[in-house]
Amino acid sequence: MSAQPNPIPAPEIDKQFLLALLRESRHRFLESFAEVTDEDARLRPAPDRWSILETIEHLATAEGIQLKLLQTQRAPRPSDAPNRDLPFLRMVGERTHKMHSPEIAGPNGRFSTLFAASTQFKTTRAAVIQFLDQVAEKDLRATEVKHPHPAAGMVSTCEMLIVMAKHAERHAKQIDEIREQLGIRQAEELS
Repeated sequence: MSAQPNPIPAPEIDKQFLLALLRESRHRFLESFAEVTDEDARLRPAPDRWSILETIEHLATAEGIQLKLLQTQRAPRPSDAPNRDLPFLRMVGERTHKMHSPEIAGPNGRFSTLFAASTQFKTTRAAVIQFLDQVAEKDLRATEVKHPHPAAGMVSTCEMLIVMAKHAERHAKQIDEIREQLGIRQAEELS
């Protein structure tokens, strides 16, 4: 008989955990392109890859769409719906599997500067945090967004908030990759 290893304890995923996750990923995302110039932000590492500015545009746009869904398209969730909080926490922020953005959230030149794109992201993320801070539900798994997520299908309110936080983390990693491929140094490397 072999002993099973103790599993890593799962975090308690409540409103405070989600607020911290959203704040941390906001900081991580904004730091990923700190001190990048507008000129460098427009450079693509390859013709078929996004620039830093396009990546920020995508995230700001996608998060705006997701926020609107949270505000307008939530309904009670079936009691037998699966709880995917932990897999979402582990996988959404990773870049091991490439994903394609729905056309509506893809970059199309909405912003001409890093300032404009990052301001939109900051404004939207502040609204997401305010939404979560003010939502009256005790159990954010009891409701779901009535518009399927392109990769995950129907998601609970809790899962959507995890996706939003981890999506920013995923794209911070993408920006790190772009910077490395283009030789755009990080702020700490400049000093």
